[in-house]
Amino acid sequence: MIENFGQNIKRLRQKHQITQEDLAIAIEVEKQAISNIERGKSYPSFENLDRIARFFNVSAVDLFGTPAEIEISSTTAILDRIDEYTDKTEHLFRLMHRIDDFSPRQIDGLSDQVHEIMSYFQPYTKINEDGTPETDNNDRPIVRQSKYRQLPIKEINALYNKINTINAYHQTQKNHLQKKMINE
Repeated sequence: MIENFGQNIKRLRQKHQITQEDLAIAIEVEKQAISNIERGKSYPSFENLDRIARFFNVSAVDLFGTPAEIEISSTTAILDRIDEYTDKTEHLFRLMHRIDDFSPRQIDGLSDQVHEIMSYFQPYTKINEDGTPETDNNDRPIVRQSKYRQLPIKEINALYNKINTINAYHQTQKNHLQKKMINE
């Protein structure tokens, strides 16, 4: 297992398109240490091993495994992700069938709303009152981070939770009333 370590570090480094020097800086060692590790001449301390694993966000199999073991590990991870997205895919299919009931005008409205929502997640250039983009001292447009960062997320989540609580209460009352009517 240990004999695969250097090759796996090199593979991960190349996969992420970083140099030995970049990796050395990231885990706070000399560049020569990375070269020695990749050639199997030396091995990192446990502390540096942990830093490498965290840097690449990988498991022990990715660091020490054979190519076959890594492939099997990746397959399991992919299958786990497929299971994770099954509910999301089913939700999209239900939405797709429901959209058949919408008029073209409603679909256009939904499209506009989705476009507006997506604009909150993209960088933007502020437009001045005269309709020109805001620029820096070199007359280059100033690109700002997404508007999403400006949203009051905590307040939105609190409001969302309150709405869900109210909806749950109304649903409980509705169910209670239906049971009462059935029993009478």
